[in-house]
Amino acid sequence: MRLASFHAQGRDRIGLAIAEGSLVDAAEVLGALPDTPPAADLADMMAVVRAGAPMLAALRRGLLAAQAAPSRFATYSAGEVSWHPPVRTPSKIVCIALNNRALDAVKIKAPTDHPAFFLKPCTALTGHLQPIELRRAFGLTHPEPELGVVIGTRLRHASPVQAIAGVYGYTIVNDVTCVGMREEDSFTVRTFRPGADGSISVGEAHTSYPGRYKASDTFAPMGPFLVTREEVPDPAALTITCRLGERLVASDHTRNYVWSVADALSHVSRTMTLLPGDIVSMGTAVGGEPDPDAPQVPGVTRANLIGLAGLVSISISGLGTLENPVQTT
Repeated sequence: MRLASFHAQGRDRIGLAIAEGSLVDAAEVLGALPDTPPAADLADMMAVVRAGAPMLAALRRGLLAAQAAPSRFATYSAGEVSWHPPVRTPSKIVCIALNNRALDAVKIKAPTDHPAFFLKPCTALTGHLQPIELRRAFGLTHPEPELGVVIGTRLRHASPVQAIAGVYGYTIVNDVTCVGMREEDSFTVRTFRPGADGSISVGEAHTSYPGRYKASDTFAPMGPFLVTREEVPDPAALTITCRLGERLVASDHTRNYVWSVADALSHVSRTMTLLPGDIVSMGTAVGGEPDPDAPQVPGVTRANLIGLAGLVSISISGLGTLENPVQTT
């Protein structure tokens, strides 16, 4: 089942995709069915996710009813609505860092027994066909096409089995990354480490902070759909592509993740509690057309969004295609 958040005819709505390019309003459909669960705010995906299994079952019944008699309900063309990110206000967006075996070649030092991660705020979210807002002064800014996992139940100290059972569904995330701002917000600092004999060794460390270069407004396009878990039996069996206009800049597969969905969610839940509606973005697809002058540079990191005249498009098998124009000032 494909769920969407969109705005049409003056109202925010939750949509059920009844056919390619066609949506119905979940509130209208469920209102026409007998024995619906206690009312949730059917203009807010967070409320739908929190309503859990009874609401999911009702939505499935509604989808079947709408597909059986589409003329019974108002339909909305996917090309005419204003798309929101499927989940608009998650408590956090967790991004798994460097989670691709193809990136092993560029790692100088990295953890080997757990995934690293960082956070984005919900204000970084934007929807399908909504603009990514950039300034030329940002410098090189590239897309990162990623599988997004939507959490369905509270996960804390979860095992991998418990973690994957707590997934509500999947979506597409573009982890927009600004290299120019990363360089501006990088530090080289002295470090001090006490020895067992009381001595102090002085070293050097290099670090950067992603508050701007990963988390600026519109730096997390997401959508167009939230595809419920039963439609994706194996999240490690999905192909991912990314294009700037017609140019292919990434072609990859989720089997190339270093950390699986189950293992990544389990690890994150040992540090911070994952709540219903939270998003975990699994790491970038990095393949693409080889560059003979820089064969070790991942293709996606050469894909500059600044001044892009067309669309940046990310497709994941079974989930659809997320498209966004770029607005450069």
